[in-house]
Amino acid sequence: MAPPSSVLSQTMQSISLTKIRELEKQRNRYESRKNEVLSAAEEHPNDIRKRITQLLQGVKKLCEASLTNDSRVRNIDLWLQQSSYDPSVPFQMLQSYEALLRSKLEVQSRKLSIGYLWSRLVTEWMNSSTPMSEAPDSDDESSDADRQEKHLQELCDKFEKVVFTPLETDEAKIEEYMENLFSGDEAAKALRSLRRHISLYELDSDEPFNRDTLRWCINGLLAEDLLSDEKQNILREFLESPVVLDEIADVLNLRIADFDNWSWEAGEQGIPVLPRPQLNGKYRIWMDEDVLQAIFIHYVGIKNCVELKKALTKFLDSREGTWDWTAGKNMSSVDRMRYEYFAGRRMTYDSTVGTTRSDLYRDSFFLSQLPTSVTTIGKNRAYANDGAAQEDDEDEDERSKQRNEKANENVNIKQKLLRTLATEAMVNRTLYGEAAVVQSDLQWYATGLSHSTIFTVMRFLGFSDRMVSFYRKVLQAPLNMVSIPGESPTGEPRIRQRGVPMAHAPEKLIGEMILFIMDLAVNKATGMLLYRLHDDLFLCGEPSRCAQAWKEMEKFAGIMGVEFNENKTGSVYLTSPEKSRDAGIEETLPKGSVRIGHLLLDGESGEWVLDQIQIDEHVAQLRKQLAACNNVLDWVKTWNSCIGRFFSHTLGEPAYCFGLKHVDSVLQTYQRIQGVLFKPASRSAEGEESQSGIEGNVVDYLKSKIEERFGVSDLPDAFIFLPERLGGLGVKNPFIPYLAFRNRFLSSEEDSSPDSIMQKYLADEKTEYEEFQKKVAKLSSTEDRLRHIQTIYLGDVRAEYAQIILEGVLAGDDVWSFEEYTRHRESTSHLLKVAYSKLLEVPHHKGADLDRFVTKAMSSAGIKDVDDPKVLQIKWVLQLYQDELKERWGGFRLVDEKYLPLGLLAMMRRKGVQWTMVL
Repeated sequence: MAPPSSVLSQTMQSISLTKIRELEKQRNRYESRKNEVLSAAEEHPNDIRKRITQLLQGVKKLCEASLTNDSRVRNIDLWLQQSSYDPSVPFQMLQSYEALLRSKLEVQSRKLSIGYLWSRLVTEWMNSSTPMSEAPDSDDESSDADRQEKHLQELCDKFEKVVFTPLETDEAKIEEYMENLFSGDEAAKALRSLRRHISLYELDSDEPFNRDTLRWCINGLLAEDLLSDEKQNILREFLESPVVLDEIADVLNLRIADFDNWSWEAGEQGIPVLPRPQLNGKYRIWMDEDVLQAIFIHYVGIKNCVELKKALTKFLDSREGTWDWTAGKNMSSVDRMRYEYFAGRRMTYDSTVGTTRSDLYRDSFFLSQLPTSVTTIGKNRAYANDGAAQEDDEDEDERSKQRNEKANENVNIKQKLLRTLATEAMVNRTLYGEAAVVQSDLQWYATGLSHSTIFTVMRFLGFSDRMVSFYRKVLQAPLNMVSIPGESPTGEPRIRQRGVPMAHAPEKLIGEMILFIMDLAVNKATGMLLYRLHDDLFLCGEPSRCAQAWKEMEKFAGIMGVEFNENKTGSVYLTSPEKSRDAGIEETLPKGSVRIGHLLLDGESGEWVLDQIQIDEHVAQLRKQLAACNNVLDWVKTWNSCIGRFFSHTLGEPAYCFGLKHVDSVLQTYQRIQGVLFKPASRSAEGEESQSGIEGNVVDYLKSKIEERFGVSDLPDAFIFLPERLGGLGVKNPFIPYLAFRNRFLSSEEDSSPDSIMQKYLADEKTEYEEFQKKVAKLSSTEDRLRHIQTIYLGDVRAEYAQIILEGVLAGDDVWSFEEYTRHRESTSHLLKVAYSKLLEVPHHKGADLDRFVTKAMSSAGIKDVDDPKVLQIKWVLQLYQDELKERWGGFRLVDEKYLPLGLLAMMRRKGVQWTMVL
């Protein structure tokens, strides 16, 4: 990695280089003085007390307080005096004192040596060096480049073909389709309320721009990584200057006052659009507009996003709305009263699966790409880079921390979606003997949206003609295509005829607004919930309903002018062994597999299994990328990004809906990955095994490379894994969190698999039913049964209604079958809710038992003891290597923090790691 070129970066490098030179001087000075102390001690070969005196003086003068603040050292002078008079002090004790003092001097040498090694590692990073190793299949590099160039050209050609060719849809048909979705008095009333909210809050026109407004706009643009690096630097400079912010606010307030006459003002060259690589290696076409225009459009778009989400969420929750939360499993008032009578309690919907499901959908998946406030832009964003390879060290700068928090939020919702699908499939298959999971994706959704569709939907939902006119001008931008990254536009600009600019606020607004219509259509037709992450679409539930929902989605696509991506569309139809698949349903469901990340849903077992073929492709790519790293620190950053972040997400976060089997599979996969990445050039002799029983591992590889490049050997293994603030390289160990999860699963056998959780629920359900039966059987007379009703309803008017409904029960000639008890489980059973919630849950880590050395080290280092993978690794490594750390390093720090270039390392982490080849 070439050193950064900004003034701040150059200043940081200069400071670090000065620090390195001073450290080298201090190290040389210490070694010289240490040798003087040792020489002075050697002048007394026959007098151990004088040797100890010389060594003690040297330790007190030369060593850090952490080494001298040791009761054994502090008391040596006293014990030495005692030995001069008291013959009971044995000679062997004096020898142990001498050995202790010599070890203290060596510990200080080791600490300074680690500091010196760090200075050389940083120097290597700033200067760039030779690749870490010869790239595998290096002869194929030119063909990889050719394929990449061809792919880029195809992408640009496709983009031009799509966006400059209008797609006209039937506006009358679209409007009729939406009118049918809001048919009926209650739905029409909800639509009027929705339109009223949108029209009322669509634009603030009273000088809305000020310093605070501009800060959240700029931070939002930076979070989305919309503009070129140069323009992003300009935005950051704006943030540092209140005077500049005031000037910009004046300009933009003038524009908002003349809102109806807004235009791009892009000049003869138009607005450049060019391919840019994402951190996951994929290229997308981005628009690189003027920064003030970007701020203005972001402001308007985000304000509309926030208000649209408020309005549609209100519609979702409204009583007069058309949303169906029951999936067709409505419970009649008779069924409800019979259940309450036999259960001996009134039903509470907040403790059922139905409520848990609706809360999860509303809070996590409904319009997930729309921000809830103007400052939450970036949360759950659709185009975040999976495996975004930013470093997540605890010492990262604030900007990196905010960026990674947003990336984590995006990853978390994907993991939550995966857990939801797995849980729904498990529950449905267990309770009803069958389940279906459907997956799809819209082909070039944002890029290819029909403008006629967009404006028809906007007008229908209540956006004013004024606002529709503004977005028409925003979308019909004069674009100038740049096919090769880094070049300037040379052709004539053309007016965009289709689609919206990628990842801008209007893209979120328009994309979610139109797909809300699909959400509503699916729900109205089937009672199902369409789980979406923008245009990634998922259904899970009863197979017949899934098939019906898929037909409705196809109808929506045909009317709105969107297409499904066949490569990302598929379904799995699961049945229990005693139930066969329905041929008609199977024919209706889309063909193809269902996968999220590297997890593939197996059509026979119903388990989410790792796709080893896809994993191997990424491992081969990673092997090339690691080999091409020019220095150790870049290698570590790439490893942490890809192994510590990308694979940990794409292999799936452990959860009770996957169980112990998934954890074991991930551990075996990581073991295999290391075997591939660190396969030695020549295998050992037949029958010979490495000490660990595994041929290659990251510790041996890095230690060998450091010895090869710097001549430093005898490094402790802890140096590889301890965080930078404690003097280590901070290499992520992917085994540790999964071993801690495994330990948690093993501690509770009944929770070790999703099947065992559901079997426990079924057993508990049977027991509960029998208990209810026993209680009801004790009501031997009509009077007892009437009192039972009065107890349940406590004077409520429904008590009289219940007496009418339950006439047969009161007469004692009615029974409550187990089938009736379980008929409406999702609306009645608290036990099912407990099992459902358990399946959705991510277990807490259960790490190693910690000694006082570790807890004291954590406290001294200021590291909070939280359930977090980074903290888990620190505790695990300190516990595992504590003997060596105490003996050879005098504690948990390999080097004092003041000798470490932590500022430069934080700067290094600002740029994420990209996958270098599109798969």
